Amino acid sequence: LREGVGVMAKELREYLARGPGRFTPFDPAVYERVASVDQSESAEWSSIYLFHQGVKQPVCAEHFPLTTDLLESRCSHLMAGRCGFGSVYFSRLVPNTKVTEHCGPTNVRLRCHIPIIVPGGDSTGSYLSVGLPGVSERRVGWEIGTPLLFDDSFLHSAAL
Repeated sequence: LREGVGVMAKELREYLARGPGRFTPFDPAVYERVASVDQSESAEWSSIYLFHQGVKQPVCAEHFPLTTDLLESRCSHLMAGRCGFGSVYFSRLVPNTKVTEHCGPTNVRLRCHIPIIVPGGDSTGSYLSVGLPGVSERRVGWEIGTPLLFDDSFLHSAAL
């Protein structure tokens, strides 16, 4: 999938250029505003689902055909309803947002983040944290095209 990052970013940018309101916010109880100098935006963590619980979403055919082809050809064992736990989505954190610490419901899956658009081009001040803070925590920044794979049954959070 790494090789497809440019294609995914192009399709996402084209989709977003069609107007605001393209992402659906997650429950506001799972993210918070981080104090900063720039207070122009409110906190938000949101998504555009391509596959949800293994089911291809209607947005794929019209707006993300090349991204969908990549997913179905490279991850065919997970697509087309073959994995009920499988979800693929574009996720967005607006600046000054922290996704609060949480755990996934099971360890039967791994979560993979593939950054395709990173504000400012680097992860300065942003991170994904997995593990218990101060005990087993590992904190990493995002680099465009570099996958981050982790067991989301472990405590994790993210901030931008």
